[in-house]
Amino acid sequence: MSERKDEQPQSSVEGVDMPYSADNRPQPPKSWLRRYGFSLIVLGLCIVMGYYIILQQNKSEADATMPAQGQGTDFTYADSDGNKVTLSDTNGKARLLYFFFASCPDVCPPTTALMSQVQDELKADGVFGKEVEFLSVTIDPDNDTPEILKEYADRFDADPSGWKFLRGDSQQGTADLARKYQIDAGKDNDGNFYHMNLIVLLDKKGQIRDWINIGPYTEQGEDNLKPADMAKKIKSLL
Repeated sequence: MSERKDEQPQSSVEGVDMPYSADNRPQPPKSWLRRYGFSLIVLGLCIVMGYYIILQQNKSEADATMPAQGQGTDFTYADSDGNKVTLSDTNGKARLLYFFFASCPDVCPPTTALMSQVQDELKADGVFGKEVEFLSVTIDPDNDTPEILKEYADRFDADPSGWKFLRGDSQQGTADLARKYQIDAGKDNDGNFYHMNLIVLLDKKGQIRDWINIGPYTEQGEDNLKPADMAKKIKSLL
């Protein structure tokens, strides 16, 4: 006659079969956290490391394609509300610096309109005003009063949380500053203002990284660049 082996009794708690322990007490099922907690921690670390690697790759690409071209010259100008704004005060953010004048009849309006579209792209990404700032500096401070600068900003839906319209004390001083950024600006023999229509891109340390030509963005054609392309260029410096 074969011997019958004693089988360990089973208990059921909320529909889950649980074996008894050595002292005949039922053992509770393992919690969800105890089962998967370690795996979740490992997964989280992998995600963080992956994000860090991608971020470093983007920075390396930015350094390769847009190497630093020298330190931007600091300045102190007043915004349309009379508050003093300096370049160094905005360090820690990527910046677009644009020299313009409000009565400009040709290149300034489409350039400012493009910047407004780029602003919207950056706002959608949640970085405008927090990690990116625009600085538009008039080369005609005698005529571009704070009221005129406010009207100009409103015309292009500029968000003051991240876009400042600035004026200095003199036209010549502003022209000198523009030239330090390799932007030729001033008055011709007939008293008409002129300036190179380039946008200066500065990184978070105030280093010049690029001079953006708006032509590829505003010209008609299938291969023209989009505001999102400029936003991507800026974000590569964050």
